[in-house]
Amino acid sequence: MAFKSKDAALNPVTSTVSDDLIKKLGQKGQDMRRYLEASKLYKPLNNYPVSLENGRVTYGEGYPITAMEKFLGYYDKEVNAAYAPSISIVTDFSIAKAFCKYVDVPGKDVVYLDGETNEKYMKRAKKALDYWRSINNISGSFQFIITRDKRYEKAKGLGESAAVAAAVARAFVANVFGADASKDDGFVSRYAKLVSGSGSRSATGGLSVWLSYPGIKEEDSYGVRLPVDTTGLHFVVYPDFHTIETLNAHSIASSSPFYPAWISGKYDKIMKILEEKSLPAMLAQAQQDMFNLNALLLSGDGTIIQTENSIKIIRHVLDFQRNGGRVFMTADTGPSIVVMSDDESELKRFIKEETATALRGRIPEAPKCVASEASIKDAESFFDSLRD
Repeated sequence: MAFKSKDAALNPVTSTVSDDLIKKLGQKGQDMRRYLEASKLYKPLNNYPVSLENGRVTYGEGYPITAMEKFLGYYDKEVNAAYAPSISIVTDFSIAKAFCKYVDVPGKDVVYLDGETNEKYMKRAKKALDYWRSINNISGSFQFIITRDKRYEKAKGLGESAAVAAAVARAFVANVFGADASKDDGFVSRYAKLVSGSGSRSATGGLSVWLSYPGIKEEDSYGVRLPVDTTGLHFVVYPDFHTIETLNAHSIASSSPFYPAWISGKYDKIMKILEEKSLPAMLAQAQQDMFNLNALLLSGDGTIIQTENSIKIIRHVLDFQRNGGRVFMTADTGPSIVVMSDDESELKRFIKEETATALRGRIPEAPKCVASEASIKDAESFFDSLRD
């Protein structure tokens, strides 16, 4: 089972990032930004006028992510600025669907997740909403109904929070700025980031990089879709579960003595992906980054995020590779192992050998920002039931 060291509470979590390193990371981030600008991938966001209507109900969807180059550690938690950029793909292991209603009086914010009020997501939403309101001079309230459709029963590390963040942001943007804005993935990405950093990459879809580094302005930090051919990417996941909160993982990782080297090296690794656009190289990097992430958490305060079942799968992948098999693996801050290959026959061979049950995945099409009339009416009825 995944566990945390009994002595963890005795060891206060403190960041190992020095002021000198922060300055260097900011310089590396600016260099990457210039590269993305020169490549015509990163562009200033469009502006959309605020247009509010009391009682309007809007809709948005979001897909989960699996990170290739991972993200742990916030430089500025107030605006979810990360110490380094990160790269991920969206998957179809689940989907989040969000309805948003605007109420023209303050103090009426509410979040219902899967039919129940949820304190964790309400806290995240309130923080994001307060910021969204402040930058757009809005005084009213926003209410959300969020549902998650999963292709598995229970798992950790499959990017659900990113999916929720993207869905909520897309529904909010549609409500405040209109339908055209809700289809603008970069614009939605900026707002999704403020709910969950990884939501920035969910909003832009496909294979995306989230540009974030110390010193970047909040409005300049969002996801960018990368022109890497992913049609040859085949992957499955072996869902697994533990109870470690992702938000705790951020502070634990940044307390590791290895964190400065990990976070500094991210810039060069991500630049390699940007420049080479090589799918096999990216998959190999993703596997190594998984091992590095596990080492950070273990050395941070003794946190182990793998379970007996996930360790068996990890060992199988390594044995498969030693025997010439062409598969790679990755995982985020959970024990759900994603096994990938650019050769579908190799992946099928691995699945056949593995005793655990695999869930096949794919990179989905663009999420919807318009719901059916029937579902809109159902949402309106639910929102009406919340009135005092």
